[in-house]
Amino acid sequence: MRRPTLVAGALLVLGGLVAAPSPVSAQPGQCAAPADNVVREIPWPQQRLAPRSAWALNQGGSTLVGVVDTGVSAAAPALAGRVLPGQDVLGSGPANNDCAGRGTFMAGLIAAGQTTGVGFAGIAPRARILPIRVAQNPNEVDPGRLAAGIRAAVDGGAKVIAVSMGTPSPAADLRAAVDYAAGRDALVIAASDMNVQDGQTSYPAAFPSVLPVSGIDESGSPANRGGSNAPAQAPALVAPSSNVVSIAPAGAGHITASGGGIGVAFVAGAAALVRSYHPDLSAAQVRHRLEATADHPPAVLPDPALGFGVVDPRAALATVLPEESGDRPTPAPAPDVRVPPVPAADDTPVFIALAVTALTVSAASLGALAAALVTRGRRRKWRSAWAAGSQDDQPAGAVRATTEETTEEDVPVSRSTSSSAL
Repeated sequence: MRRPTLVAGALLVLGGLVAAPSPVSAQPGQCAAPADNVVREIPWPQQRLAPRSAWALNQGGSTLVGVVDTGVSAAAPALAGRVLPGQDVLGSGPANNDCAGRGTFMAGLIAAGQTTGVGFAGIAPRARILPIRVAQNPNEVDPGRLAAGIRAAVDGGAKVIAVSMGTPSPAADLRAAVDYAAGRDALVIAASDMNVQDGQTSYPAAFPSVLPVSGIDESGSPANRGGSNAPAQAPALVAPSSNVVSIAPAGAGHITASGGGIGVAFVAGAAALVRSYHPDLSAAQVRHRLEATADHPPAVLPDPALGFGVVDPRAALATVLPEESGDRPTPAPAPDVRVPPVPAADDTPVFIALAVTALTVSAASLGALAAALVTRGRRRKWRSAWAAGSQDDQPAGAVRATTEETTEEDVPVSRSTSSSAL
């Protein structure tokens, strides 16, 4: 993996950041010059965090990020059209200009747009920036002005607020400002690696509602620690803060710098993606998602030096958290539909039909029988069979013969008549 080439020589200070000497570095009392050196390759932080893998899902276009710093230059080409006027709490007027260059550097890490042939871009390349100027030197921050800057960012509509500066003072007005932000569902992300050389706690990062962030180098080790000193307050997340490439207040080129607070910008960019892709999540839920989906260190979490690990933009967008797997709507219970019993069949019509049929058949049979009797009666002239065939002098045998003969003659007629009736 190639890194952007750093110009050899003494290091200069860019608004509190240690930057490679170049025409863009701000000398004391001077403003940062335009950047002309374009970095074509993908810088190591962008390789480590791989934000491009998240851009197919979202690029942060609906999120406004407050950058509480030294101001942000609206003239920076990579931020063109996405820097609001903002507010300067040091005096009056807007904060969309940046003499020191530090705020623009941070804003570039959050939201610098993509450029063809250039490897560098911000984590949320379509997010908008609300600049709030609270200082010119991040090592000389007044707690009251920092508090005023956080309030101004909230009032300006920012839902993600990046505070890469810090103070060792837990001032009451600063605590009230972060509570004000939390009450309006704005996520404040602040540096916990400022002033750590003295083992001091950095505020507002140490307040409970704030997401504290510190930095790592290319090896993944904690960066910006004075010797073996560790911060008094552990971070929740870490992100690159050593040899980091970003933009200057003017010019299409890039600068490289290291320093405390830089990691805040990467986490703020990831938060902007989450807030845009998951608009229904609260600030607390966004923080939880960032922590739960981080690249965790092999240790008990949170680790004292690395917190929950390195922020992972794509995982923060795409991961379905365990508690969310049951969020799908529960099917409604089946309605208690009571079907009335089917009434027993009324057999009366059937019985009537059968009865009518039976009567019809009986009547036909009786009619046939009556016809047969009439025929027989006519033949015998309505005399009894015994009378018709009897003779006083005829023997019994003769009478029986006559009877049998009559029976054999009449039965076929009766059967024939019955069959016709059927």
